[in-house]
Amino acid sequence: MRNGTCDSQPSLNAQILHLAVPNLISNVTVPLLGAVDLAMMGRMNSLTAMGAISLGSMIFNFLYWALGFLRMGTCGFTAQAYGAGRMDESVLTLFRGLFIALCGGLLLWVLQSPIIRIALSAAAPEPALAEATARYVRIRIWAAPASIAAFAFAGWFIGMQDSKTPMWIAILINLANVAFNYLFIFVYHYGSDGVAIGTVLAQYTGLLLYIGFSFKKLTSMPHRFKWRAIAEPKALKRFLNVNSDIFLRTLLLIVVFAFFTARSTRFGSEILVLNTLLYQFFIFYSYAMDGFAHAAEALCGKFTGSGERQEKRKTVRYVFLWGLGIGLAFTLCYSLGFNAIMRLFTDDTLILGISRQYFFWIPLVTILGFPAFLWDGVYAGSLASKAMLLTMALSVLGFFALFYSFCPLLQNHAMWLAMTGFLALRGISMTLWSKRVV
Repeated sequence: MRNGTCDSQPSLNAQILHLAVPNLISNVTVPLLGAVDLAMMGRMNSLTAMGAISLGSMIFNFLYWALGFLRMGTCGFTAQAYGAGRMDESVLTLFRGLFIALCGGLLLWVLQSPIIRIALSAAAPEPALAEATARYVRIRIWAAPASIAAFAFAGWFIGMQDSKTPMWIAILINLANVAFNYLFIFVYHYGSDGVAIGTVLAQYTGLLLYIGFSFKKLTSMPHRFKWRAIAEPKALKRFLNVNSDIFLRTLLLIVVFAFFTARSTRFGSEILVLNTLLYQFFIFYSYAMDGFAHAAEALCGKFTGSGERQEKRKTVRYVFLWGLGIGLAFTLCYSLGFNAIMRLFTDDTLILGISRQYFFWIPLVTILGFPAFLWDGVYAGSLASKAMLLTMALSVLGFFALFYSFCPLLQNHAMWLAMTGFLALRGISMTLWSKRVV
C-alpha cells in the first residue's frame, strides 16, 4: 500500500477509461433525450406548445449551465479527500454541496418571476407563446432543488472514482422523463404543461436514486464526523470560494455562447440557421472530450490529495494522448463526412450551399479546442479555480477582440475566427499556467 493506492490497481489508462467511458455515455443521453422530446413535441400539433417547451428549456439550460459549477467543485474536493484517505472530509464535501444545492434551488424558486420577465423580455415572443412559456417555467421550477442536487451528487460520485453510478442514474432519469412525458402528453393531454410536470417527476426520481445509492455507499465507508463540521467556517469558506470562482468562470463562458447566438441573428436568418447547425458539430465533439475531462478531474484530484505528483503528471500526459487521438478522429470524420452530416440536419439547398464556405472552421475548432476541455478537468481536480477564472477572462477578451477586429472584413467568418481563437487561447493560457498546477 502506498498513499492510499496499491500495486494491484488497474493501469492508469484503464482507470482513465473506467471513468471516461461512463461519463461519455451519460453525456450522450442528453441529445438522445432531446431527440425523443422533439419527436413527441412534433405530434402535439401545437406550435405554441412546441415553442413554449423550446423557449422554456433554453431558459433552464442557461440557469443550470451557470449552476454546473457545483459538480466541478464537489468533484475536486471529494477527489482530493479520497486521495488523502480522508473519508470523513469526502462525506462533509457531499453535504456542503447539497446544502448549496438546496439554497440555489430555493433561490431560483423565489426569483422565478424576475427570471421569467427578463427571459421573455429578451426573447420577445408573441403573447400566447409568452403565456405558455411562463406557465411551463413556473411548473418546471419546482424541480430546481432536485436538478441542482444532482450536480453535487454526480460530482461526489465521480470524485470517489465512481462514474458508473451517475451514468446509470442519468439513463434512468432520461427514461423516466420519456415515460412521464408520454403519459402527460398523450394520455392526459396536458400539452406543454405535461412536459414540465414530467420533467419535475423525472428529476425527483433521479434525486431519490441518488439518495439511495449514496446511502448505500456511505454505510459501507469507515467515516466519523460531526454534523456541525459541515458549516465549519474555514472549510465552508474555502468550498464557497472555489465554487464562486468556477461559477464566475462559467458565467464568462455563457457570455461567449450567448453572444454567439444573439449576434448570429444580425447576419440574417440563413446565417443564424447555419451557425446553429454548425454548432451541433461542436456540441457532439464536446461530449466526448468532457468524458475524458471528468476522468482527469477525478484522477488529478485523487493524486493531488495523496501527494503522488508523478502519477498526476502521468495522468495529464495520458489524458492528453487520448484527447489528441479523439480530436484527430473527429477532425477526420468531420472532414470526410461534413456534407453527409449537414444533409442529416437539413435538406435546404441554400443552407447546404452556404455551409461549404464554412467547412474548414469545423476541423480547426476540433483540433485546436481539445486542450481547453482537458485542462478544465485537470485544473478543477487540482482546485486551481483562480487560474481557471483568470485564463477564461483572458480568453473571453481575446474572443471579443478577434470578432470586432475582423467583423467588418469577414462578417460571419469573424464569428468562427473568434470562436476558434477563444478555444485556442484557453488551451494556450492554461498550458502556460499548468506548471503551477501539475
